[in-house]
Amino acid sequence: YINDICNSSKVLKFHLFADDTNILYSNKDLASLESVMNTELAKLQDWFSANKLTINIKKSNFVIFHSPRRKLQRQVNIKFFDYQSNKYIFLEHKDYVKYLGVLIDSKLSWKPHINSLSDKVSRIVGLLSKLRHYLPKHTLITMYKSLLQPLLSYGITIWGQAGKKLKDKLLILQKRALRLIFHI
Repeated sequence: YINDICNSSKVLKFHLFADDTNILYSNKDLASLESVMNTELAKLQDWFSANKLTINIKKSNFVIFHSPRRKLQRQVNIKFFDYQSNKYIFLEHKDYVKYLGVLIDSKLSWKPHINSLSDKVSRIVGLLSKLRHYLPKHTLITMYKSLLQPLLSYGITIWGQAGKKLKDKLLILQKRALRLIFHI
């Protein structure tokens, strides 16, 4: 239904997956980036209106990727017209975004992703810790392979380049899970 959304702008790059749409645009000049994005989002709003669709402004945000050594020189205001309130709404500027289950931060450090992943893995390790007294080893291994292993392997080709200190956090949790399962 929305496959032609890409035709709404010749400047923006669209990445569509199921009901999720991500828009990319790059420019080294923040003032120019802001101006172009606001102009192109107005065109996108026309496309939404023509197709009788609305955008959930509350779920819409943006991130500006930049080198960790360089600070942003100015605030960037990206706006989208909301027909429900009949006014422009400024999109929230975030330090990281979630893209297909992977948290990508503005400095591409992977710190938010690995911290979030560590929290999830830690909860599963806690569950294994409680259940190891009641379930046989083969069931615990099945739980490890179905609950924990997919978390550790999903997207690792991109976030696996993170620093050793961040990855060690996950390795320690993984070793703890295996020690719990094998009672060692």
